Amino acid sequence: VGGYGGLANPGAFSNATLSDPIIGGGVSKARINDLELKTSLAWGAKAGYFFEGRPWLGLETDLYTLNPDVKAQTIVGGTTSGRVFADNIQSTSLRLTTWAMNIIIRSPSMSEVFQPYGGMGYGLFFATSEKGGQSSTQISPGFQLVAGARYVLTSRWAIFGEFKFNRATLRFSEIRGNYDSQLFAFGVMWHFDK
Repeated sequence: VGGYGGLANPGAFSNATLSDPIIGGGVSKARINDLELKTSLAWGAKAGYFFEGRPWLGLETDLYTLNPDVKAQTIVGGTTSGRVFADNIQSTSLRLTTWAMNIIIRSPSMSEVFQPYGGMGYGLFFATSEKGGQSSTQISPGFQLVAGARYVLTSRWAIFGEFKFNRATLRFSEIRGNYDSQLFAFGVMWHFDK
């Protein structure tokens, strides 16, 4: 089991569509330019199991949260009828919680104390946004890639650093689009049996 913290650098929210009765004079599923998201601190926990017969192969569950809020910005878009519009949007609060299941491959034979690893998995992305004092949560599937290394301190404790890449199609408020993020994390883990 382990706990960690880090920094998430989301890319632009791309291929976005917007449905809003006010913005742009009222639009439905209008295609808009990519939305800029804020860099965010992240924290989380994970637990995993490596097979005794194959100590290089393991399964891991990972849960973490961050706040990649949508920045206040000018959007430009177009409707299916061919109408083009430009409007300003306010900053939108966005909390993203990811729960992923990963397959992990590590290299325990490379060194007893330094063990690189990598993996990939499937996740559920819980996007919670606030608008007009009301919050809503949407759940979307996505995937995660992981690369990292752990440094064994004792038979029970280790420290680790890792990089995660996420991609999912998210819906929040009246916006839908593609989300991707790079997360750099550092933490500590405890081994039940090493």
